[in-house]
Amino acid sequence: MLAFVKKSPCQFNRNGSWYAARDAADHIETKYHAAVDKGVIHSAEDFIQYAASKSSLTGTSYKVRCEETKETACADWLAAELKRLRENSK
Repeated sequence: MLAFVKKSPCQFNRNGSWYAARDAADHIETKYHAAVDKGVIHSAEDFIQYAASKSSLTGTSYKVRCEETKETACADWLAAELKRLRENSK
C-alpha cells in the first residue's frame, strides 16, 4: 500500500496543505512505524486506519486528488485499491 501511495501521480491533503505522493508516503511511513511500535498494525486495513486515513493530531481526514478522479478521502481511495489488489490475486 505504501508503494502504491509513493508511485501515485496524485496529491495528498494533510491538515489543509497539499503534498506530492512521495512526501505523503514518507509521512505515512513514519506513522506506520509508530503504529507498529504501538502494536496496532495487524492487517492492511489497520495500516489504512492507523497510518493513512487521518491526522493523529487534529483528527482531520486525509484527502487525495488525482487528475482522473475527484477529491476523496484517502482511506476510501486506499480501501478501493486494496479491494482491487485482492480481487486480482484470486
